[in-house]
Formats: sequence, structure tokens, C-alpha cells
Amino acid sequence: MAVATVAFLVVDFLRLHLNPFKDIFVILFGSLLRRREFSSLTGGSYLMLASLVCMLVFGSGSLGTSQAQGKAVFIAAVSFLVVGDTLAAIVGLSFGRIRVFRKTVEGTLAGLASCVLIAWLVSVLPGLDLPLGVGILGAVSASLVEALPIEVNDNVVIPVFSGSVMMIALQFLP
Repeated sequence: MAVATVAFLVVDFLRLHLNPFKDIFVILFGSLLRRREFSSLTGGSYLMLASLVCMLVFGSGSLGTSQAQGKAVFIAAVSFLVVGDTLAAIVGLSFGRIRVFRKTVEGTLAGLASCVLIAWLVSVLPGLDLPLGVGILGAVSASLVEALPIEVNDNVVIPVFSGSVMMIALQFLP
């Protein structure tokens, strides 16, 4: 994971600072980039960085939790981003009518529903130990932080914040 993250960051650095590399990158991936990504890191780099941080912080089962719980928190938190944020964007852009801040209520509710489904799936997967209530708390926190107008890239904030919420909640369970 660390090697892949470094590779993403190196490619982004080269793309941002070397014009020949940028030209090739834009030809290959330009249609996938958001406007702001032409002059900053891509969402993929942020995703890899957040996944690595979550794996290191939550995945080992440190912080007073079992390894199975840590692995479950890592899987849920990254899945909230990958599935929940993606579905929120698709539904929000396609069907969203009611705007709050810069997001749509429809997109946020779709993202929340998919995150709750992920929480349920992680709670029933064998070998993982994530109580459904803790997973739902993580799902709600992921959807809430995705909807807020925070200036930090949500590809980092969603998994780190929701994972932290779940880890804290696990501390209060018997």
C-alpha cells in the first residue's frame, strides 16, 4: 500500500511540475480530471494517502481494539469513501434539486443509505468484529462530513473522520 501511494504521489508531482509529463497525463487522463485537479493533486492520490493512513492507524487493531475490529473499521471507512461518496456525487449531480451548502440533499441521502448498507455488510462478514451500531455511527459521520463545506479534500476527511468516530465508539463498548 505504501509503495502504491508513493507511486501515485510521484506521478502527481511529475505531472504538476514537468510539462512533458503533464501533456502525456492530460492526453491519457484529462477527461477524468476535475477542473481543480489540473493544478493540484488528483482525487486518486488523496484516496491512496487516506487509505494508507487508515490502514496504519486503524487496520492493525491498535488503540485498544482487536485486530478484527481494526480491520473492520479500515474496510468500512475506506468503503464509505469509495462507495458512499461516489454514489452521493452521482445521485446529487443526476437528481439533486435541494441544495445545502454545495451539496444536494438527495446525494447526501443516497450516500448515507449506501454507507449504512456497507456498515451492515461489514458487521455480518466473518472474521470482522464491527457492531452494527458502531458501523452506522461511522456511516452517519461519513455522510455528515461529506456534506459539510470543509476545505480539506473529502477523500481524506471521510475515511479518517468516520474511522476515528468508529474507533472512539468501540472504546465505549463492553
